[in-house]
Amino acid sequence: MTVDLLELRPEAIEAADQRALEQLAEGDAAGAVATLRAIVDRAVTKHGDESELTGMAQSRLADMLRRTGAPEAEQLGALTDAIKAFSASVGPTDPQTTSAFGRLAHVALAAQAVEIAVTAGMQAIAGLQARGEGETPTAGGIYAALAMAAAARRSPAAPGAAERALRFTEGAGGDDADRRRALAAWRSLGRPRRVAIAEELTLVVFGTPVAVVVELDHVAPDGASDQHNHGFASDAVRALRERIATPPFAWRASAGGFEIVSRSGDGAAVRFQQDVEVLLDAAQLEILRATLAEALAGTGGGAAEPGRNEPCPCGSGRKYKRCCGS
Repeated sequence: MTVDLLELRPEAIEAADQRALEQLAEGDAAGAVATLRAIVDRAVTKHGDESELTGMAQSRLADMLRRTGAPEAEQLGALTDAIKAFSASVGPTDPQTTSAFGRLAHVALAAQAVEIAVTAGMQAIAGLQARGEGETPTAGGIYAALAMAAAARRSPAAPGAAERALRFTEGAGGDDADRRRALAAWRSLGRPRRVAIAEELTLVVFGTPVAVVVELDHVAPDGASDQHNHGFASDAVRALRERIATPPFAWRASAGGFEIVSRSGDGAAVRFQQDVEVLLDAAQLEILRATLAEALAGTGGGAAEPGRNEPCPCGSGRKYKRCCGS
């Protein structure tokens, strides 16, 4: 097929991409990459490195580098250049820019460039949310990358991102790759389990060795939303469980921002920064104690895989074999 690379309309970039795919099918991976590098070079020469056409060419090159198994550093470079071009020409929330950010997050995660993965993933999610697409399967795939990156950083945001990834990729209409990413993220975190302690207070138990995230979703009288996530590794989980076993007790997280103290009536007060407090009655305090004990015993998170006909632990309401066990 003959392609005039002097023409720099979108149709010419599409034609060059088709030519490169044909070369790849013929076993000429080097030629395929060279074809797209040539059109990138001409786009930069004629239009600069901040034009939409340059972004389109760089994006096609990045995809070809992925197809040919090129080093992740090369893929990251092409995607970064595409994002620069798209951001300057069509804006950060354009679908082309968002797509490039999402791909950058996945490639960066594979390259163990965790900080780049987090930054790119957050930019992609922001772009999707700006267009009202923040709860789509595409967003779910990006949340999966964020979950893995957050886990690598030992961030308490990891299980929440994994849960969103599962929820948003469930059902028809999504990319199978996004669903696989979501399942991989959820499984890598030991199948997080969420336990409601009070209306605003939840524990998320995950991982091996066990970790616990204390989540507060608080709505102030004026309607303002305030969320806190406090993560605790196994040693801190054990210390918390032992401290609140019998009253009187007072326990503060070593990093600050979270404490729990006993109060009259065999209950407790859970306090967060900004003077937010959740009162637990005796029954709720017992649920907290039992959940921590189960987690430390290995039955509260990272537990054995459920039976195929049991409810899926992700909370979808479906049988495990027809959901995350498929």
